[in-house]
Amino acid sequence: MRVSRIAYFVLIASVLLAACAPKSTEPQPPEIVYGQDMCDECGMIISEAKFAAATLLTSGEALKFDDISDMIMHHMDHPEDQVKAWFVHDYKGEHWIRGETAYFVKSDRLKTPMGGGVAAFENKAAAEAFAADMSGKIHTLDELRVAIHEAVHG
Repeated sequence: MRVSRIAYFVLIASVLLAACAPKSTEPQPPEIVYGQDMCDECGMIISEAKFAAATLLTSGEALKFDDISDMIMHHMDHPEDQVKAWFVHDYKGEHWIRGETAYFVKSDRLKTPMGGGVAAFENKAAAEAFAADMSGKIHTLDELRVAIHEAVHG
């Protein structure tokens, strides 16, 4: 009987401590329901994780995009939006990664939902191999933003 009371006390204490533990302040990507959620730039349904992207604004609002280039275009057209975090999917693994640390490959040979021709990679070696296969160029997020701006505005 005494052991079960101790076990019960330890269980209650563990639950209380877990509830009081500090929450992660690291920004998190929004959940996307593929085949249902719509792109905040073009209004098309988001259907492919490997090309999907998102931003978290300082206001707490999350924006979702069907194509990395749509995310870039949206924020070019809405400079008043203060972006707290950029999110993209790794092209190979399709898991979320931070856009600020991703390696982007832009290629005219890559077919993406809105024709932007951009894929993101968590690993630089994977990006380099993909760029070589697709005759593409590797960019950081800031370089990609400049390249898309120059392509649109000459």
